[in-house]
Amino acid sequence: MTSVSPALPRPAADQNDPSFATTLAHGLDVLAAFRNAGGCLSNADLAAHTGLSRPTVSRLTYTLAQLGYLKRDARGRFELGLGVLAAAYPVLSALKVRQLARPLMRDFAAYAGGTVSIAMPFGLDFIYVETLRTTDAVPHVPDVGFTGTLATTAVGRALMSLATADELQGYLHALKAQRPEELEYVEQRMLADVEQCRERGFAVSLGEWRREIFGVAAPLYRTAAGDRLSVNCGIPSFRFSADQIERECGPRMLGLARSIRSLVDTA
Repeated sequence: MTSVSPALPRPAADQNDPSFATTLAHGLDVLAAFRNAGGCLSNADLAAHTGLSRPTVSRLTYTLAQLGYLKRDARGRFELGLGVLAAAYPVLSALKVRQLARPLMRDFAAYAGGTVSIAMPFGLDFIYVETLRTTDAVPHVPDVGFTGTLATTAVGRALMSLATADELQGYLHALKAQRPEELEYVEQRMLADVEQCRERGFAVSLGEWRREIFGVAAPLYRTAAGDRLSVNCGIPSFRFSADQIERECGPRMLGLARSIRSLVDTA
């Protein structure tokens, strides 16, 4: 059976809220199980991931397949269907920064030899809403929809530098409940790096998330709806020394963020 991670615990407030649609939430949990899956998942895999019973999972996968959000292969296993892509399109099309920033992102990717992306917070993670690279000869080639932890990444620090005090406390509370193994690192390292990002305008991560990747990121802005965006670049560690990331790539990333903000402001 495919190895999957256990589902994140649902906040008690959700469990006890009479307005909370538990069945809908379970269906979304099934879809979320595919975020870090490398291929198709069986009902047994999905039950292990979500903590739901096999009969419940079977009903949910049948319904989601009928609606086009899942599709079944010849072995009876499931993968995401085109309905998921169709549902995401309005979200992506509304982010005009994606189109505006691409030429600037391409230039930075060519300079750094890495992958440049725009990210937004997604719970305790970030999610890429745009990504661009000039070569596939890099150890990390994410695409739109890729998610990763906020805790150990430059992009996470850049996004959290845009957070209010209440949002930061909410993040720490959720982290303690859902990923207690990350809490000590965040309190001892990440929070100081968030403050440093606020002071100098960019953040770095030197192999903390993946040893072979150096990350550099800068906050972009908050939307009128309060959404936070940042831009980052994952750079193969052999291309630049740690000192060069700090002295050269960091200020260049800050310049990229300023240029993108200027384009958005004048569009």
